Order: sequence, then C-alpha cells, then structure tokens
Amino acid sequence: MRAYLAVPLFLFVLLGGKPQALPDSALLPTVTTARAAHQLDATEASRAYPVRLRAVVTFYDEHLDSTGTPVLFVSDASGSVYIALRSTPSVPPKPGDVVEIVGITGAGLFAPIVDQARFRVLGRAPLPRNPPHVILADMLTGRFEGQWVEVEGLVQAVRDAGTHEILDLLLRDGTTTAITARVPGVNYAYLVDSIIVLRGHASPNFNKQKQVTGAHLLFPDLSTVRLIQSGAANPFVLPIEHVSNLLRFDPSRVFQHRVHIRGRLTLLWPGRMICIQDGSQGLCSKTSQTAPLPLGSWVDVTGFPKVGAFTPTLEDADYKGTGGEMPTVILPVDAHQALTGDNDARLVTIAGSVIDDNRKSEDRILTLSSDGVLFTVTIPHMALGRNTEPLEDHTLVQVTGICSVQSGGTNLGTGEGFSIPKSFTILARSVSDVVVIVRPTWWNAQHSLAILAGLLLITTFALSGLVLLRRRVKQQTATIRAQLDETHALKEAAEFQATHDGLTGLYNRKAILGILQAEAEAVTGSDISTGIIMLDIDHFKQINDTLGHAAGDDVICEAVRRILSAVRSSDWVGRYGGEEFIILLPDTTGKDIRACAERIRLAICEGPISAQGTAVHATASLGATAASFSINSPDEAVKTADLALYSAKKGGRNQVAFEESRGVPSQPSW
Repeated sequence: MRAYLAVPLFLFVLLGGKPQALPDSALLPTVTTARAAHQLDATEASRAYPVRLRAVVTFYDEHLDSTGTPVLFVSDASGSVYIALRSTPSVPPKPGDVVEIVGITGAGLFAPIVDQARFRVLGRAPLPRNPPHVILADMLTGRFEGQWVEVEGLVQAVRDAGTHEILDLLLRDGTTTAITARVPGVNYAYLVDSIIVLRGHASPNFNKQKQVTGAHLLFPDLSTVRLIQSGAANPFVLPIEHVSNLLRFDPSRVFQHRVHIRGRLTLLWPGRMICIQDGSQGLCSKTSQTAPLPLGSWVDVTGFPKVGAFTPTLEDADYKGTGGEMPTVILPVDAHQALTGDNDARLVTIAGSVIDDNRKSEDRILTLSSDGVLFTVTIPHMALGRNTEPLEDHTLVQVTGICSVQSGGTNLGTGEGFSIPKSFTILARSVSDVVVIVRPTWWNAQHSLAILAGLLLITTFALSGLVLLRRRVKQQTATIRAQLDETHALKEAAEFQATHDGLTGLYNRKAILGILQAEAEAVTGSDISTGIIMLDIDHFKQINDTLGHAAGDDVICEAVRRILSAVRSSDWVGRYGGEEFIILLPDTTGKDIRACAERIRLAICEGPISAQGTAVHATASLGATAASFSINSPDEAVKTADLALYSAKKGGRNQVAFEESRGVPSQPSW
C-alpha cells in the first residue's frame, strides 16, 4: 500500500496543498489484479478503490446464495476474488469466459471483494492450471478464502439438494463438502467410493465476528473433477472383508474405502438398524433400507467403516440377503460379562429382574437389574404387539438380543488407549425375545406391609409375655423395610435413566415435553404466559468432524453449565436432541424471555471451551416465544419457538430471534 500513498501526496503538491477539494475516491489508484483487491485489509477495502481487471470466470451460480444474489468468482494470474454484481445478468457468464470487471473494492462478509461490479465478456480461456494443493487444515486457516485450489479425497456420499449436488469428501485430515450446480440428466452417484482430485474455490464457514468455523468447496462442474481411482459401481461385488479386520493398523491405507461384509442376520429394524454376526464378532449399522429378511439368513452389508460407540460400525450401509436361513448361536452372558465390552454387537441372552416397564416412548423400554447392575432392553415400536401385557416389578425374565455397549471414554492415563465400557443395552428383535421365567409371588413388599400392620395391631392387644413374637415381628419389619428401600432406590435410578439425558443430566426430550404439557394444563384459562426458548449450538457438526465426538461432548457439557448459570432456579432445561436444547420459563413476559435468551447467548460465547485440550469458541442461535396456552397448544408453541430458531440461523447465527405466538405457525423446512 505504500505505492498508493504516493498519488495523494503528488496531488497535494500539485494543487498547492489543498487536496480537500477532491473526493477520497478520486485520490485512490485503480486496482487491476484479483490479488490486489483480495489482499486489502477491511479498512482499506471499505474506502472503495476503483477496480478494473481482466480475468477468467471460474465459478458462477444464480441459486446458491439464499438472498438471490449471484455468486461469481474470477481468477487471474495473481489469484482469485469474489465479485458482487450490481444485478443478475440477462446472459449469465460461464466458466472459462474471459471478462473485464469494473467495480469498487468492498470489505465483504469475510474477506475483501469487488463490489457493485459490471462485466463484459471478451472471449474464452482455459481455467487456471496448477492451483495450490491444499488439505482441510489449510482451508480452516482462512488463508485460502475464495482461492482456486485443488484437493484430493474420497467421495463418501453424493446428496441431491434440489438445485445442487453435494459431495461428502473425506480428505487426508478430515471431512468436508463440495457443492456444484445440478445438471439435469447427469448421474453423480458414480463418484461414490472414488478417489478424486477436485478443483474449485475454497469457501469458509464463519460466524458474525468473521471467525472461521469450517470450510467447503465450490466447483463449477464435473470438468474440474479428475478420477484417480474409481469406486465399484456395485459395492456387493467387492471382496468380502471380515469384521475383525475393520479399522485395524494398516500403514499402506490412505483412505478408508467402502467394504463388503457377509454374516448371519441377527437383528433387523427396517429403516433403522441392521446387525450381523461374522464369526465371533458382531457388527451393527444404521440403514435406511426397509426390505425384510429372515433372521439367521446370510446377508451382505456394504458401507464405509466408521468408529462406533465401542466397536466399528458402517456409514451409509446397504444390505441384501443371500439366503441360507439357519439358527444363529446365542451366547449366554451375565451382566458383568456384558459390561466387559467383549460381546458388543453380538447376539446374547441374559436374565434380569424387571424394575420398570416404560411404554410412553415410541419404543418399549424395560429396565432390568442383574447382579447389582442396571441395564435396559429396547423393543422397537414396529415389533410391539397390541395386547402385550405390562410386566410387573420383580418379574424375572430371560432376554435375547444384541448387546450394545456404551463407551465411557478411554484409559489414556495408562498409555494404552483402550475404550472403557460404561453401560449396555439389549436390542430386542421382537416381543418374543422377552420370556418370563418367574412372576412375582403374592408375598411381596406391598402385601407384607399389610400383614405387618395386622401383626402390629394384634401385638398391641397381645399379652405382654409374648416377647418372642415381638422379636420376630421386629425382624420381619426390618427385612421388609430393607426390601422397600432397595426397591425404592432401584426405581429412582430407573426413573432417572428414563427421564434424563445420560451425557448432560438434563431432562431428555420426552420428559421436558411432559413438563411443558403439565405447565400448559396448569395455566390454561389464565393470562399467564410461559417462555419457550429453543437453542442450537452453531456449527456443531464441524466440531465433531474436526476434533472428534469426545470433544463435541465436552462442548455440550460446558454449554449446559453456562445455560444453567443464566437461568432461574424455577426454569426448566432439557436436551431436545443432539446439540439442540429447550428452556421453559414459567410465568414470564416477552421482555424477560428476550432478556433471558440474550443472557444465555452471551454466556455460551463468553470465552473459549476446552474440548479435549483444544480451545473451541462456541456460539449458539436461539429462538424464543411467549406462549399463552389459552390460545396455543404446547406443540404449537414449540413449533413457534422452532420457527424463531430457524430465523436466527438464517439471519447469521449467534443471535436471538423472537416469534410472537399467533395460532398454528408454519413448519420450517430444514
């Protein structure tokens, strides 16, 4: 910029020391290269330097920006820059067009741009050759913002987003996405499981403070995609891999390709989950397929290996049956054997005593106790019978299903890094997987108390000489009270597990919505309003993808601590799902609801969060409403707050949006 200062100084001397007669823009030199425009700092760029440059169009899209503004990038020998056009052109430019750009510099939302620009096409030229080869870490620095770059990665999925196609790319150091305009008739699915070299513009995700929160790529079309290694068109023809070989040490592996696993079908929840047994090891994966298959039949499963809660799983799993139905070996275990983690994803059978039979959620959840260990049994909603009777407390049952172990972290302190089992769940295949062994006898704690009352009444009027009888009654009383205390403690633990989130200790979605329903019933008919705040941690997926799920858990736990510090003791806070939370503010006006939401937002972004040793600057978007249950149902009120949250996200995130309750709001389409 020192060279630019010479021009105003020359004019100052020429005009006899009176440069104030000319406007500032008349004193500024013309910017003639993309790099010169892009490298200005925000203050200088805002001075509106005149721009005239000649470059080649490397990306243009009329539909990518939600505001309807065309997205245009051009590149010359010096670099690339974003062009903000004055209006949508009647004849849109195409990649490879050589254009002359006339405009002024602007600060841009993240980095300097060419603003209020016009262009004219001069001819055609090849797209820039030999762009810098970058990885995700390079893009996350922001240094390559808007620049024409090259990446190498594995395509894990291709998603149709209507007007656009989105490629999920696994780079050498993490995952990102690449976006291009959808061309009718072009099948992008052939890229799945292929290693490609892609050229496009590095585009950061950022917050309102212009801080990088992630990165993606914008590429013009398939002409800038080069296949290095094609994926199999039919993944079921890939060589069969054993579950025991997944995610093991392999110094020759660069990218984790899709694999083909064969095993006996041990569980199938259509549209949700499939589990197979391959030798002595099991594998469970989420699936969107709904085709039924008989248990015990041979089944082929394909997908991308991914780290699971305790053992590997597959991402984007597909399956097909290969026949040969036969019984699968069921492994008998006790609670302590299940907790070792050695039988994760395997078909097991285990006995336990019923503590709770929860039918309020979509699935039926049994809580059992065995050898002092509490665990749950999940029976999927599609397997529930209409007339299935509830199980009484203390009923002894034998349960068959898939052992799903939850991890409690790793023992990094020993240097070994082994996963530590925390709890386990049995995933039942049907109602018939729960078999009653012994029903509770009539002589239970409740009946014992009634008899005890009778005995105490009799002894009141009995002869004082019946010392032995009194002693026996006292012993029986102590035994019964001990049984009651144990039953009460087990029930409390089961109820807590059923109503609270395991990570944060907050109320879970079902419980917090139940509290909202009770609040609505209590104030219906009055003029008391209830505040509802929906909160979503911004760009949380990027934290998980970049730093790992353990770091994501750290961010969620610290965010919860900050939320609780910003609300009243009478308010209710629940985890609505993933990184989304709901806060209920009883008897609160709209003004106080807004103030509380803003207080929460500031608390979350007040300082960095330590996530597995890395400082993470988290922000949150909040949507709020004041619900009057005389005119709104609880569901309508939650939808209104959800609509406000959508507005906060659309408005740039890290902000509070308030939506007035006015009947049934429209459902956001996200």
